Amino acid sequence: MTDQNHLNRRDFLKGATLTSLGIALAAEEINAHAQAAQPAGDTPAGPPVNCAVIGLGAQGREILATLAKLGNAPAVAICDSYTSPPYVKRASDIAPKAAFVAEYGKVLENPDVKAVFVATPSHLHKPIALDALAAGKHVYCEAPLASDLADARAIAVGAAASKALFQAGLQYRANKMHNHVRGFVLSGALGAPVGGRGQWHKKTSWRRGAPTPERQKDLNWRLFKETSLGLPGEVGIHQFDVASWFLKALPVKVSGFGGVQVWSSDGMEVQDTIQCVLEYPSGVRFVYDATLGNSFDGTYEMLMGANSAMLIRDQRAWMFKETDSPLLGWEVYARKDKVGDETGVALVADSTKLIAQGKEPGKVGADVTKTALYQAIDSFLDCVRTNKKPATGALEGYQATVVGARVQEACMGGTTVEFQKDWFAI
Repeated sequence: MTDQNHLNRRDFLKGATLTSLGIALAAEEINAHAQAAQPAGDTPAGPPVNCAVIGLGAQGREILATLAKLGNAPAVAICDSYTSPPYVKRASDIAPKAAFVAEYGKVLENPDVKAVFVATPSHLHKPIALDALAAGKHVYCEAPLASDLADARAIAVGAAASKALFQAGLQYRANKMHNHVRGFVLSGALGAPVGGRGQWHKKTSWRRGAPTPERQKDLNWRLFKETSLGLPGEVGIHQFDVASWFLKALPVKVSGFGGVQVWSSDGMEVQDTIQCVLEYPSGVRFVYDATLGNSFDGTYEMLMGANSAMLIRDQRAWMFKETDSPLLGWEVYARKDKVGDETGVALVADSTKLIAQGKEPGKVGADVTKTALYQAIDSFLDCVRTNKKPATGALEGYQATVVGARVQEACMGGTTVEFQKDWFAI
């Protein structure tokens, strides 16, 4: 082979690689509405949006840390009814320029606050979210919207009627990797869906120590049936929402099971281990399990179809093709990873942008530095700046809360619950 022939062949393969990748990556553009949910990414930062965080527990502090990373979303106020100096200091250290107040009403009276993050325990969301909307503040409310469905519906109705923006904290809907994989699903690369599964495994106790019995009860709200939707509502809600979002349908039935397997000494009224099967109108079933008793195999969501299976682990994803599935072309050149006993084609979000920058997505890989929470907050603040309606709004948040609550009901009772269409309406 001559040098000239070698050069031509090399250039041809390079061109074919980029062309094939470009064809495949058109899947990213399939669902414009879903893409609108994604954050601005590497675009220049817009004008600053002054923020307040109400609820300074672990999630509130994580939100504060994320706002600090964004750089153009200063936290000007932080709020919690618990005023212990060491507790407040943990949040103030993250946002040293933010003023601390104990009453959320004072936050809402502050004209400098434009956006409010509601990160209190779920059963306390309703008055804060509704009062913030009434005060004209844009609201990001963690999921579930509430631990009581009547409260969740009240929030959704109030948000739908408000001129202020409202985003439910279903982080995966803003996650670039989940949007990227959904594009492939909608493009037909999955084939006819045949099933799905997901899991969340993390050995950890939900019980927290506190200096007084009153504080201990407040801090351990996740343990009690009155204030908690358990693993389905507090954790599984995000993964159930992925299944419903990808399948473009709401479940019609769920069968659930569960028990307290490890943390009985914690006084848990909800279960520390659950399994459930959600059925969708097409007959597709999503099998899910979650546990606080073991960490093996972590967290993932998977959809299986006649042509392939797609597995998502937070900021990484793979396609596992069937041997008889149509050749897409691009996968020949994509990076392959060993995942367990299978070999998966690595899926890389922002591939179109990487190619435009002269980079090879397979070599660069997925950007794992920006969490789903980072992207959800970035997306919310971008909507605030541009007055664009968040893709994950009141209706989506409410419907996901209904699913989480009814799955909890099925698991606690070891029974089957059939969803009624009117449950999902606001």
